[in-house]
Amino acid sequence: MTLLPKLLVCDDDRILHSALRLAFRGKYEIVSSYHGDEALIFLKKQSFQAVILDIRIRTQDEGLKYIGRFRELDSDMAIIMVSGIHDFSIVKEALKLGADDYIIKDSQADDWTLALNRVLERKSLEKRSEIYDRETVRSEKKNVFIGKSPQIEALRKQVIRARECSAPILIQGETGTGKEVIARLLRQGSQEKRPQPFVAVDASTIQSSVAESLLFGYEKGAFTGADQTTRGLFEEADGGIIYFDEMANMPLSIQNKLLRVIQEKEVMRLGSSRAISLDFRIVSATNRDLHQMVKEGQFKDDLFHRINVIPILIPPLRERKEDIPLLIEYFLSTQRARRSLRFSEDALFYLEQYSWPGNVRELSNLISFLMSMAEGDEIDVADLPAKFKDSFSFSQRVENSQGFYKKVQEFEKKLLCESYLQCKGNVSQLALHLDMDRSHLYHKLKEYQIHSVKVKVTDI
Repeated sequence: MTLLPKLLVCDDDRILHSALRLAFRGKYEIVSSYHGDEALIFLKKQSFQAVILDIRIRTQDEGLKYIGRFRELDSDMAIIMVSGIHDFSIVKEALKLGADDYIIKDSQADDWTLALNRVLERKSLEKRSEIYDRETVRSEKKNVFIGKSPQIEALRKQVIRARECSAPILIQGETGTGKEVIARLLRQGSQEKRPQPFVAVDASTIQSSVAESLLFGYEKGAFTGADQTTRGLFEEADGGIIYFDEMANMPLSIQNKLLRVIQEKEVMRLGSSRAISLDFRIVSATNRDLHQMVKEGQFKDDLFHRINVIPILIPPLRERKEDIPLLIEYFLSTQRARRSLRFSEDALFYLEQYSWPGNVRELSNLISFLMSMAEGDEIDVADLPAKFKDSFSFSQRVENSQGFYKKVQEFEKKLLCESYLQCKGNVSQLALHLDMDRSHLYHKLKEYQIHSVKVKVTDI
């Protein structure tokens, strides 16, 4: 019998409990509590994947008081706040106290499911990447970088040089190549006693309506719900790096204002007339072609040139397959395997034939899968997921097909050359002889350069 993930619902509204039991039937095991103290008792006795916590439990905003206490008991558990009203100030406060997301009570069942799935997926990714980020930073401090391919050697040198300046950097690479890892390594050249701030911003999640308050901050009373002065993310990054992931998704309405902040190195909070001078380095990342987006009017030209002072391109894994064994060894050592695993030569050969669309992240996930599912200590071809074996078979079929078509082309060229000589270069006679359309024949003669040079059949 498969155990369902557990979801703790803390709300004094019994109707909500019934609705969530219906919405999540067969997906989650729902445990109900009707007060924060009751929820604490459950959390001390068992683990939950997530807790849905009502902001208004019995009294106004009492749910906010329990966020920190829940987090102390389980730092990995997802906390989703729920309320019957839209209130931006409460949302900000809940997220500041440690909540992961916020949802309105009258949302549809699909919205509840999407919100929960989104939060749990993000928490899972954060947990899997935590060891990877920490160990990569530690390795880089010892002048050790994962990979010995020429591409990685060149990347390592570029990162070391880029550390010593403060110019904006644009990191380009496919999904899963490790763009944020490179961004975090850029701050290690500092000789300051305290670590440099590193503020990561996912540009794809920024909405135009709240972007300015989030990035630049706001003064108390600047808008409804602004009950206290709040620093923006640029201020949080003062003295360090502000990292924009998925910069291509930054709203156009914000790009001009972002350009001014980068140029002037100062921000002005919403509701204030005073500029605040800052010292930060902007590092951006994207898996899209920003230059093409500029041509299509989807990205501001001035902003592109401002953030692209130092371009860093991360090679995809398929272009540095000699690094795969080293990466496998690294992931096996950092994921704290309960047993020692090794790969057979045949299994490694199959992995090297694979195209790795998910890059290093996909390889990390594969190692996690094999650590959990493989029966023996040696990983062989039979232990690999089907897509790796299918990919190899497909590449072999393509290679064989290419060999077949090459032979067809060679035969076609030889036949045309022989017939061309027999007809003494008369194309009209050649077309009749081969029963071919003249326009198609001219195309073939040009393709094989038969009409432009004197060809001998013995030379073919």
